[in-house]
Amino acid sequence: MNTKTLLSLALCLAAVACAKPCRVVWTEGPTDPESGKTIHTMTIQNPPAGTDWTLWFSQFRTPVKMQEGAKAEILHHGGTLYRVAPTAEAEGNEMVLRYEARALVNQCRAPEGFHLQVKGGKPVPVEAEYVFLPSEPVHTFDYTPADLTVFDMIPRLKKVDITEGTTPISDDIPWDLVEGKQPGWYKITINGEIAIEAADEDGLYYAAVTLNNLRSNAGHNPVPNAVVEDWPDLPYRGIMLDVSRNFTTKADLLKLIDILAHYKVNRLHLHFGDDEGWRVEMDGLPELTSYGAYRSIPTLNEDGTISEPDALFYSYCVTPDRNDTQTTGNGFYTKADYIDILRYADARHMLVVPEFDIPGHSRAAVKSMEYRYRTTGDATYRLFDPADTSKYNSAQDYCDNVIDVSLPSTYAFIEKVFDNLIALHAEAGVPLEAVHIGGDEVPDGSWEGSPSCQALMKANGVKDVDWLKDYFTNRVLDIAEARGVKIAGWQEVAQHLEPATYERVKRNLAFTNFWAVSRGRDVIGYNFANDGIPVVLSNSSNAYFDLAYNWSKTERGHSWAGFIDERRSFSFLPYDLYKSVRWDDKGEPKDLATASDGKPALTAAGKPYILGVQGQLWSETLRSFDHVTYYLFPKALGLFERGWNASPAWAETTQPDDPAFVADFDRFFTTIVEREYPYYESLGISWHRH
Repeated sequence: MNTKTLLSLALCLAAVACAKPCRVVWTEGPTDPESGKTIHTMTIQNPPAGTDWTLWFSQFRTPVKMQEGAKAEILHHGGTLYRVAPTAEAEGNEMVLRYEARALVNQCRAPEGFHLQVKGGKPVPVEAEYVFLPSEPVHTFDYTPADLTVFDMIPRLKKVDITEGTTPISDDIPWDLVEGKQPGWYKITINGEIAIEAADEDGLYYAAVTLNNLRSNAGHNPVPNAVVEDWPDLPYRGIMLDVSRNFTTKADLLKLIDILAHYKVNRLHLHFGDDEGWRVEMDGLPELTSYGAYRSIPTLNEDGTISEPDALFYSYCVTPDRNDTQTTGNGFYTKADYIDILRYADARHMLVVPEFDIPGHSRAAVKSMEYRYRTTGDATYRLFDPADTSKYNSAQDYCDNVIDVSLPSTYAFIEKVFDNLIALHAEAGVPLEAVHIGGDEVPDGSWEGSPSCQALMKANGVKDVDWLKDYFTNRVLDIAEARGVKIAGWQEVAQHLEPATYERVKRNLAFTNFWAVSRGRDVIGYNFANDGIPVVLSNSSNAYFDLAYNWSKTERGHSWAGFIDERRSFSFLPYDLYKSVRWDDKGEPKDLATASDGKPALTAAGKPYILGVQGQLWSETLRSFDHVTYYLFPKALGLFERGWNASPAWAETTQPDDPAFVADFDRFFTTIVEREYPYYESLGISWHRH
């Protein structure tokens, strides 16, 4: 090698060694009060030379309009996946991109997960720095500390008659089952000795939880003698955790079950199949988890389209690496894991409700079965017609997340999943209350371009594509009825059906979750209950715990249905939804006296069909188990209180700050501060501090 070559090589190596890594500075722009426009700035420092590179990132959906002079485009590929595509080489050592987009609701919705990919190379993570506009913390309510007794806990005990003297709580307490009491009823007599009476095993368990709370509240000292009588008003008191969009590991899920059991919660609804992931292993369908439980940066094709060769493209996560075991984007429960979860929950008198969302919200399943077809040629469980030209855009910005309901292979797939869930629950020895099929948010335009759907409609003499919902619903009911299994679903599963299908759904429903309580849609739950459909109230205005605690931009969470703090969840009234929001999102009092005007009331016949309440934790903005516990605690405690005590003394009041409400809330929140904060501290979990 000659001297000139050696010198060139040395200079080249020195340049590489001194090259600064690419990084991003993202700057939030103010919103112009006149135009309503917001201009954000993305500064790419030390970008590669030329234009043969792209910068991938995840961004909550927003239309993007590049400003004049930009040397790149920001392109959307579906869901939250975006990329910077340079159109000209950067001048100097940075590329400044100014673009119009929606105002940033809160800081957790800023772009994230930046990865640089030079053509022909592997993507590498890029450091990001954020420059946000000033934001102050928000204080939404005040409370006056109340004097507590050892009997103050959450949920609140219904009847406590205190007598003279004290008694230590031992571990060996006699118990007896009695007849004639409602499910979950128990009575604890403390008078020198302790005895428990209960209506059933649930009641015995709840009595044990109460005694543990008493022991803790008393500092493990003897407790006052008393007679405690208690029972749940509503038979269904649940939490839905979305493990599809971001995954919660088995170990963390078991921790969560323990905390929920502390509050006498008796349902855990696991949303394991959605657009962004499939999280439970299925016999005979290995691709659902080998492919559909992982995310990665897609392959960028020459024509600008993308392919997903070995995993789903990444959405709602920071690390798009299918080999990263720490990211919440990846992971699934093995069959053994799921059985362990079922048994662990059952031992704490909690049933697991499994959900895979169909026919919309099904991208993970659709793509997994396409991967199966692509790699094996097996179309037995294919969920997509390749000739389908339907144009639609889902609520989460997907154009390929709907199952083709005309294909025989679709029902082979659903049968396979039903059979797997039935077998897993049977092996665990735990009841399968229902298979939750979702059924929500199928976007307009679905199936209109599917030749097989059009052929099916023609064969049945129909022209309206809406008929396909009835067809699909009846086919799923065939599967459920043949196996003796009930179904559950979101409110849409029982809406917009032909009368015969509707009646068949009613006969087969374990329950429906009614979630839409905003924009005038709050009558649906009562209408259905009055008509004999079992309802679990899952109201977005009181029970969507992925909503931020308040409007501070530093708070994590969504805002589309407002904000939920401890006072909002505590205000929830299952039997009077119209008075469940006493203050608006800015803390202004609501007019409760006219809240129900012109709206249908819950009838005496419909009241028994309000089975219970459920809080939802959707995981688009979660990135860790710390986020799971922060969002839930203590926000969810108001829901747990209302599931147990559905009709508080202040339920009929029409002034938001009625003294009865204020006194009850003061006691409730004092209990949170004095009892629950130390409990969370002892567990080492994250929680929201008022």
